[in-house]
Amino acid sequence: MPLQAVCIELRPNLSSGHVFLQFDQEIRDRQKTRLIIKEHDVHIVENGTDSTESELVLRHDSFGMDIQRISVFIVNGCHISFRFNYTTIDLEALENCVGLPMAPQPLLLSFAERTQTVSLHCSNCHNQLVPGCSYSRLREFPSGIIDPSEFFCHNHGTVTKPATLVPRRDDLYYGLNHVVLNMTAVEAQVINRSEHLYCKRCMWMLGLTIESGSAAKLWADALRWLPSAVKTEDATQQEPRQLFKYSTVTQLLLRLLNDLWPTFCPGNSRALLVANMPDRHQHYMLIQVLDPQLSVLRRTGSETPKCTDPQQLQHSRACKLYFRVFGSCQQDPTTLIQWQEQMQVPKMTISPYMFLELQARLNCNSMLIPHAWRYNTAEEKLLLTYFFYENEHQELLNQQKKKEGRVNTVQTSQKPTQQPQEQKKQQQELQQKKQQQELQQKKQDDYETDAGLDASLDEADESDDERSDSDSELTSSLLNKSVPIMAYEQNLVKRWPLQKKRKQPQPPNANPDTSD
Repeated sequence: MPLQAVCIELRPNLSSGHVFLQFDQEIRDRQKTRLIIKEHDVHIVENGTDSTESELVLRHDSFGMDIQRISVFIVNGCHISFRFNYTTIDLEALENCVGLPMAPQPLLLSFAERTQTVSLHCSNCHNQLVPGCSYSRLREFPSGIIDPSEFFCHNHGTVTKPATLVPRRDDLYYGLNHVVLNMTAVEAQVINRSEHLYCKRCMWMLGLTIESGSAAKLWADALRWLPSAVKTEDATQQEPRQLFKYSTVTQLLLRLLNDLWPTFCPGNSRALLVANMPDRHQHYMLIQVLDPQLSVLRRTGSETPKCTDPQQLQHSRACKLYFRVFGSCQQDPTTLIQWQEQMQVPKMTISPYMFLELQARLNCNSMLIPHAWRYNTAEEKLLLTYFFYENEHQELLNQQKKKEGRVNTVQTSQKPTQQPQEQKKQQQELQQKKQQQELQQKKQDDYETDAGLDASLDEADESDDERSDSDSELTSSLLNKSVPIMAYEQNLVKRWPLQKKRKQPQPPNANPDTSD
C-alpha cells in the first residue's frame, strides 16, 4: 500500500480525533482509493479489493475507541484528512503508553565541582580546548532571554567596582545549552573572528565571545569532556561525554515552554529563536505555540508492519505550533521586523546545531499536514507542524541513525566508479589540461577567493564588509538546510592547502605582474 505516515490528533474533551494520512504519491494517480469504517476500524482500500489491498489505519480495540461517523473529509495532493467521532476511549491506556514526563528534567552538568578534574574537547575533532581543571565553582548563568545586566542593581556611585559575569579561570558558568568560561582558558586553542570562536584544528564553530571579549560562551553540543587521566591522543577512542545530563532537543523545548517563556512572558504563545551560523550570519525562527501538550497517535511506514498489528499506532505527546525560518539573505522580512518590535515576544539565542536540528524536525513533520491546512495567514505564512516529544533513548537512537546515514552517503560518493581503461586515460588527460590551465590563470591573476579567506584567517583587523567568494559559497550552502555544517567543513578543507601554498615565498624569477 502507498500509505507512508499516519498522525491522529486526539481530543478527549470533544470525543473526536483528526486524522492525517500521507501517501507516497498523489491520490489522483491511483486507480481507486476508498476509506471504509468497518466494525469500528478505519481501513484504506485500493482498487476495491477488500482482502489483498486493504490497510488498517486505526483499530478501535487498541485504546477502546468505537469509531463512528467521519466529517471534514479533504483529499489534497498526497494527503487525506478527516475528523471522526467516538463515544468511549480508554484514557488510562493512553497515558500508560507515554514514557516521557511533561515536566522538563533539571539543568544539570554531568560532572561535579571540586571532585573531578576534567578537560574540554572539540566535539568534531576531539582537540583539547581546555586542559584538565577541577572547577571550584559551577554556577548557572542568567537566562539568554533577557540581558544579564538586569540581574544587577545599577551603580549609583556607592559601589567602586561594578558587578561582572566574567568567570574566573577555574570557574564554569552554564545556561540552557551553553557554558561560559574565562577567555584566557580557551584563547590558545581557538580562532576569534568577529566575535565568533572556531576550533583552531578543524574550524568547527564553538561559540561566541561575550562581556566585551573577556568571556567565551561555548555551545554545549560543540564540546565534549573527558577525565584528565585520559590522554589527548586517546580522546578519539573514548565514548563522547555530553556536558549536560539531559541535553536533547526535547528537553530544550520543554524547558522553554515550561520554565523560561512563562516566567518572563506569561500568557505569551510566541517566541523568536536566533542562531549565529558559522558564516557569521544570523538565522531566525519564529514560533507560535498552539497546543504544547497535544495527545497524538502516530506511525511511519518504515517503523511498523501493515494491516493487523494492534500496536501499530504509538501514543505520544506533541507540541502543535506554527513556525517560519528566516535566513540572512532574504530581502524584506516584514514579518520578522514586526515580531522583533513586539516587546512581549521573547528572543533567545541557541546554538546553530540545535537550531538546525529543530528546524529539520519541524520541516519533516509539516509534511504530514495537507497544503490546505499548512499556513496560518497569507501575510505571515507561518507553517503548521508538530514537535513530537521523545525520551533521551529515542533521541540518541535517531542521532545514531542520522550519523550512520551521513557516513554511508559520504562513502558512496567517494567510491570510485569502474570505467574502461580508455575512458580513464581520456579523463586523466583532460584533468591534466585543466590543471595546467588553472595554474596559468593563477599566474596571471590573484585568486580573490583564496586571498579573501587568507585575510580572514591571518589578519587581526578584519572588516565585516569584505566578503570573499568562499563566504558567498558558505551562505548559499547554508540555504540547503539538510547539510549546512557539512558543507562549511568541506569548504574549509578544500581551501586550506591553497592558503598554505600561497603563503610560501615566491622564487626570484617569479613574474612581477602576478600580483596587484
